[in-house]
Amino acid sequence: MSDRPLPALFEVYPRLAMTIPWMPIGDWPTPVMHAKAFGAEIGVAHFHVKREDLSHATCGGNKPRGLEFLLADARAKDHASILTFSSVGSHHICRTAWHARRIGMDTTAVVVDQPMARYVRANLVFGLHAGARYVHANYLTIVPRSVHELLSHRNWRRGHPPYFIPPGGTSPRACLGHVNAALELRRQIDAGVLPEPDFVYVPMGSLGTAAGLLLGMRLAGLKSRVVGVAVSYRWYCTPGRAAQLARATLSLMRRRDPAVPEVRISARDIDVVTTALGEGYARFTESSIEWAVRMRECEGLAMDGTYGAKTLDGAMQYISKCRLQGTTHLFWHTFHALSPPESNESLASQIPVRLRHYLHDPPQPLDERLIQ
Repeated sequence: MSDRPLPALFEVYPRLAMTIPWMPIGDWPTPVMHAKAFGAEIGVAHFHVKREDLSHATCGGNKPRGLEFLLADARAKDHASILTFSSVGSHHICRTAWHARRIGMDTTAVVVDQPMARYVRANLVFGLHAGARYVHANYLTIVPRSVHELLSHRNWRRGHPPYFIPPGGTSPRACLGHVNAALELRRQIDAGVLPEPDFVYVPMGSLGTAAGLLLGMRLAGLKSRVVGVAVSYRWYCTPGRAAQLARATLSLMRRRDPAVPEVRISARDIDVVTTALGEGYARFTESSIEWAVRMRECEGLAMDGTYGAKTLDGAMQYISKCRLQGTTHLFWHTFHALSPPESNESLASQIPVRLRHYLHDPPQPLDERLIQ
């Protein structure tokens, strides 16, 4: 058993430690950086960054928070393999595969295509080296193929079907990781690391980060307003869905520990910016790349064009539109650039033919501007 301290979540609600499986993965707390140079450039004195890119030396970002609860649950139920689905360059898939492999679990991922980018190839190669098995699908076939893989006996281990993890690693159980993140942030505020933010900016893809923080802020007694930036689908990234997921997470917590207070959460408790999405998921925009480049030049932070850059763009739009230059802001930096081994021809044989072009296709033109 690791000698790492228990999550703040379990210290605040000790009974949860006895009723909800957890395993240590990340290096917590992740630091908070006062982005003074960037703030000076945009006229905001208090602009801070939560460095989720430092959550793990090899395979970090925001996904380890949820995986600490998901993989522990899978192991507690004696599953030996994982099944999930998402896009081919998913941050969630490759990180799930890598961390699952470290505890002896295989991963099967049913994936759909997405626009090419350097991080997409890096994530795919990283996942392959972690032993993930990729199954190609499209938006019409992804659910039936996932069901087929779930029921296929070749994926069963120790008499169990694979442990299913939804896209993005998002479920009420996974959201516990970001409830814990809010309690972690509370401690950093109390320790004087940063002032209490008025606004916290997060990407909204599968909604887990936003929903977990939304609930966690309430439980932590913070007045910080969560502002989600839609980076996947406008119809999906709504305040109502985020609030619903937060309430489902609270319900899970209260079933396991009635001492958890029954806080009220509604769609009015979160703002969503939809104007940074552009033409759609993973399609880079000129304005978001410009902001990512400025952040890199000012603070040395690397971002991807699908999540981080668009979230920063949305934050800048929100601050400008609402005239919030005099308030305190926290940007939730979720991107960790992986360093996979070089792709080689042997990898091509490990993936479906229709995915092999990701090993050599050039990235989107705007992607070149993200190169440091």
